[in-house]
Amino acid sequence: MNLKFGEKHHAILGAKGHCLVLGGPGSGKTTLALMKAVHRIDEKLLPGQAILFLSFSRAAVARAADAVKHQVPADKRPLIAIQTFHSFFWEILRTHGHLLGAPKQLAIILAHDEKAMREGIEPGDPGWDKWLHSRLGLFKDQGKVCFDLFAPLTSEIFSRSRRIRHRVSSRYPLILVDEAQDTGNEQWACMQALSEKSQLVCLADLDQLIFDYLPGVGPERVDQIRAALNPLEIDLGEENNRSPGTEIVTFARDILHGRIRGKPYGNVSRLRFAPKADDRDKAIRQSVGIIAATIRKETGAPPASIAVFASYSSGVAILSAALRKDPPIVHQVLFDEAFVMLASRVGAFLLEPKLAAHRYDDTATLLDLLSDAYRAKGGTTALKLSKTLRLWAAKVRATGPPKVKLVGAVSDLLRTIAEVQHAGDPRKDWTRVKRALRASGDKALAEVASALDYLVAFNRGARISASLTELWLGSQSYAGASRALDAALAQEQLLSGNDNLQGIHVMNMHKCKGKQFDGVVLYRTQHTSPFVWPSDPAPHRKSRRLLHVAITRARKHVLILDDASSVCPVIDPHNL
Repeated sequence: MNLKFGEKHHAILGAKGHCLVLGGPGSGKTTLALMKAVHRIDEKLLPGQAILFLSFSRAAVARAADAVKHQVPADKRPLIAIQTFHSFFWEILRTHGHLLGAPKQLAIILAHDEKAMREGIEPGDPGWDKWLHSRLGLFKDQGKVCFDLFAPLTSEIFSRSRRIRHRVSSRYPLILVDEAQDTGNEQWACMQALSEKSQLVCLADLDQLIFDYLPGVGPERVDQIRAALNPLEIDLGEENNRSPGTEIVTFARDILHGRIRGKPYGNVSRLRFAPKADDRDKAIRQSVGIIAATIRKETGAPPASIAVFASYSSGVAILSAALRKDPPIVHQVLFDEAFVMLASRVGAFLLEPKLAAHRYDDTATLLDLLSDAYRAKGGTTALKLSKTLRLWAAKVRATGPPKVKLVGAVSDLLRTIAEVQHAGDPRKDWTRVKRALRASGDKALAEVASALDYLVAFNRGARISASLTELWLGSQSYAGASRALDAALAQEQLLSGNDNLQGIHVMNMHKCKGKQFDGVVLYRTQHTSPFVWPSDPAPHRKSRRLLHVAITRARKHVLILDDASSVCPVIDPHNL
């Protein structure tokens, strides 16, 4: 990124106190922050010190890491620590959590396990307060920590121990806080505690505030930053360094503010499709080829990355299913479904060696894994099935398999799996497991197979695939696959990493924040991917804000894939 350097940028570099940098997507906030980091390194750090860059998503962390690679001299890169908030807080908890009354050895409760434990209930549902009490008990009694407790517990440690927070500040004299407008109450409390000794540079954009439905997240955070830090403040405005030479940002800003200019936008186009499923799926597949060809024509080079966004998970499922049709278009699906993650444990368990002598134990274990998956779904039907599965598992262990269709299907599945000769290729062997689940003839097992279609483990999850490959190379089997999967999923959910955003990606709009792609396809249909959310009355401010974020993920072209049979009050007035 070639940042146009001016007086306000120099002011941030030379500032000794806290700073607040405002700016739209692609305005250069991250680049300026990294320049500030290099400037601070040049002023000399003490041995053991580093600059800390914090952001929410692994994608944002990966983007920052890529920026460091291209914009920071090689000898200074090791002095910039790039982490997610979760991974940073986990470091503090792992070292000091026992001071809050927990055991010294802590373990993470993965997000999908937590959802199973709380039986799918969400904030505001009956029983939520009881769950909050239970999860705190898990921490203090067993040392098991839910992700949502990372920030509150770290905040408590910082508030109770000046020595600890000053030690952290001594390690990180400069902290760069990305997406500061999205910090929750406890996350901000941690940053404010460190601001006593560390210099904070907060990066913010109120037009990208799309998580304000979460507790403690809202537009007032920037005002609180101003009040608490009295920072040097600059506004980079609508400078466009992400998609220069295009009208993508102009279009996004007009969507955000409800402006209608009446003429087309450069590098923005629309493809309409008929609502019939076959026509829809054909258009979805065509859209990928069209945007790739368009970018090649406009720039002279093919796109390295294309993203296809939907509003809801149901829309993501439709997109992925269309792309998987024969011949399949290779793509990666980004999801956060607890059922899918727990279903992956079923797949991993089925990869492990199976002996006839252990058939009853294996049957009971598989029933328990199925129970966990359906428990996470929540809802009366899924919870009823979960409890039934758990009872059947207990009966298998006590007296043998009951004569029930599902239990029989599980037992037959295990016999089939025991005869499979694995190839040692995780992708191929995983596919065999899915085929066996579908061939079982049972609806619940087939649903697990469908869930595994969305598992990113063998489409982009390098850690998971590598772990299973390592198991195979060590023993010519997948013994220990369940443990390897859990360890890899913990890494995927917790640690910073270099997510590869090359190729074709499918996700919902909330997942796209912090990412950027050469081309973006925005899929709109009335029921599974509406651009206007049902709970958002005219002038649809929240919907416009989310769509603005989605549009500005594109560097070179945006294609609106639009259902011709329904009206969209946000898009239809524009000439595209």
